[in-house]
Amino acid sequence: MNAFLLASLLAMTSSLFWPNLLSLPLLYVSFVALVASLWKRKLWAAGFIFGVCWMTSHALYYQSWIVSIQQKTANFSIIGEILAVDNNQYWQKITVELHQLDSHTSIAWWQPKLTLYHSRSTKDFVPLQAGQEIVGEVKLKPAFASINPAGFNYARWLVANSIIGRGKLISYELLESEPSYREAWLTKLVMSLRNYQYSGEMLALMTGDKRLLSQQHKQLYQQSGLGHLFVLSGLHLGIVAFGSWLLARLVSIAFRVNQQAMPILISLVCCIAFCWLANWQLSMMRALLMYSCSMLFILLGSRRTVVFGLMFSALLILLIWPFSVYNSGFWLSYLAVAIVLLCLWLGPRNKLAMLVLIQLAIGLLMMPLQVLLFGLVPSSALLLNLVAVPLFSLVIVPALLLLILFFAADSHLAPYLAQFVDWLFSYLYNSLEWLNSNLSVSLSSSSIVIGLLLILPLCALLLRFYHNRLYWVLLLLLLLPSSDRLSQSKDSWQVYVLDVGQGLAVVVTHRGEAIIYDTGPRFRSGFSYAESVIVPLIAELRVQHVDSIIISHGDNDHAGGREVLELTYPQAKQYYGRDKRLPETFCQGKRMWGKLQLDFYLADLGYGNNGSCVLKLGDSQTSVLLTGDIEQLAEQQLLNAGLKQVNIMLSPHHGSNSSSSASFIHALNPEVVIHSSGAFNRFGFPHQSVLARYADREQYITGRDGAIKLEIDDHSYQVYPYRHLKTSPWYQQIISW
Repeated sequence: MNAFLLASLLAMTSSLFWPNLLSLPLLYVSFVALVASLWKRKLWAAGFIFGVCWMTSHALYYQSWIVSIQQKTANFSIIGEILAVDNNQYWQKITVELHQLDSHTSIAWWQPKLTLYHSRSTKDFVPLQAGQEIVGEVKLKPAFASINPAGFNYARWLVANSIIGRGKLISYELLESEPSYREAWLTKLVMSLRNYQYSGEMLALMTGDKRLLSQQHKQLYQQSGLGHLFVLSGLHLGIVAFGSWLLARLVSIAFRVNQQAMPILISLVCCIAFCWLANWQLSMMRALLMYSCSMLFILLGSRRTVVFGLMFSALLILLIWPFSVYNSGFWLSYLAVAIVLLCLWLGPRNKLAMLVLIQLAIGLLMMPLQVLLFGLVPSSALLLNLVAVPLFSLVIVPALLLLILFFAADSHLAPYLAQFVDWLFSYLYNSLEWLNSNLSVSLSSSSIVIGLLLILPLCALLLRFYHNRLYWVLLLLLLLPSSDRLSQSKDSWQVYVLDVGQGLAVVVTHRGEAIIYDTGPRFRSGFSYAESVIVPLIAELRVQHVDSIIISHGDNDHAGGREVLELTYPQAKQYYGRDKRLPETFCQGKRMWGKLQLDFYLADLGYGNNGSCVLKLGDSQTSVLLTGDIEQLAEQQLLNAGLKQVNIMLSPHHGSNSSSSASFIHALNPEVVIHSSGAFNRFGFPHQSVLARYADREQYITGRDGAIKLEIDDHSYQVYPYRHLKTSPWYQQIISW
């Protein structure tokens, strides 16, 4: 049985790295092989084949929903339940669990989801609430993600949350007009908390609802590495489980009833109630299932090992929610449980010392996984978590759980307790603001940082068991600088044309320095590609100095993140195109940067698109042209100014038909053309006529191919589209063009 469990889990986990999915014929063959393996009692083989078949079946089913959206241009009719609502001044962002999409009905145990935007600008706007069921008309695009070499892995997040599409809610009717009992109670709770400065934090930890949590506060917690504490998970459910078990245990001792079964059953009931209050969030359901399995083994007197219990609950979770394996919270929860068990096995017997050890171990050993999953972690996050996790576990969350009971009972003590928690959050928030302004260093997932974070805990274990063999520890520590030397590259240079939707952002690196050309857009929600992609990439590449920030012109899709980058890299030189929205530090002339020559071009055609700063950079063999949004008049003027043949170029204005004239293409004669255009963009870029003009060149589109990396040395260049690398997993390659 252990062999089957372990092999199944390994196979399901391996789907994170599959470059492709099995075709239907191969899937049928695999099912036959599964039956044969079970017949022959080859449990390792049967478990692995079962895991592959299970994940492939669900992945193909998920893919079929996305393809059905992609193949239709008209509006869709939907029936579904609203799971979550995120409000701002412009729209409501709602997550809908689909029961039906046109005539396509979801299966009972796996229901896909949509992300929809409900505009507040309509005259008949009525705010929607979680728990309501709607039938409506929507305009959809398939779920797709920008693919970049650094930053948040949005493609994996979409699969983990079963999101198949996003779009606009055009019209709807409520199937159930009356809010649920939970929603009615939640509305009352919101009214009670609204007057407190940190009501958003309190509501998020009490119910998982973030409607009152401001974007400014969210951003600070995420930058500080404490954002995970405001997402209800196994940590919070564990506090409920332990607290309710302890109280029930004391009561059972006082009344002399079953001192094992009753505390466990009461604890399970309290956990189920908290999951209901949290609207059955998936992270809470996974933790509840894990806890229930553990308690069931105890009640039944099972002699199964703890490892078996962990494997059994993990397989059960993946059978019910297969895409949990793509969820970061799933791995963080299981690693936390493993760390706790390891500490209980190897740690001291003193309970206070054990508690301190567990907190230190969780803070230190979970850091490598957080860096790998999230790409960038503040250097102060370890220290902050060592303080914040006990504060939340022992004070804030228990106080808020008690506050729930006080509000439910209309106790006169509720305002006093709420004021106390509000004061705690005030102290925490002010401390984080000070730390954020004074300690801005971050850890990236570069090889030296990951090596340090992985090898140091291993050294600690070796010292624990083999303290008389210190040479093993010294050998591991010596590997760190040697691995760093091995990772150092030769005197080449790289160009990253990033996938920033319908916009442009380019990072050029050379000899440990970087040039940033354009920033990508910033949206009204506060999301910025400069913060989420460019800054993490600079950290990932271990750039020592940003030499220049070049803004071609002032449109949001090119300059939306300008302020962020100029504040983050204040020592960088600044160059701008001719635009009234930008400073008058126009790009002009030429200069050397390492072994590369930079040539700036600026057409004299007024402001805006034709005033874009154009940059040609190259060595003695290869040249690259970055074109901004120039149009055909500016193209001709730049040719007259001496712009000559290049090897690689960005198509001007994202591939608009107003640019890329035949004479411009003929004069430059590029070998490779990159169109920085968003997937399914409303402008239809790159235009079909533009693609035809570049027909005899090698063409890439960022919305289709992901970020494009150019690796250039003295002899040649290589082009790497990140969506289609050999190591790119299947879920990054779902969309087609």
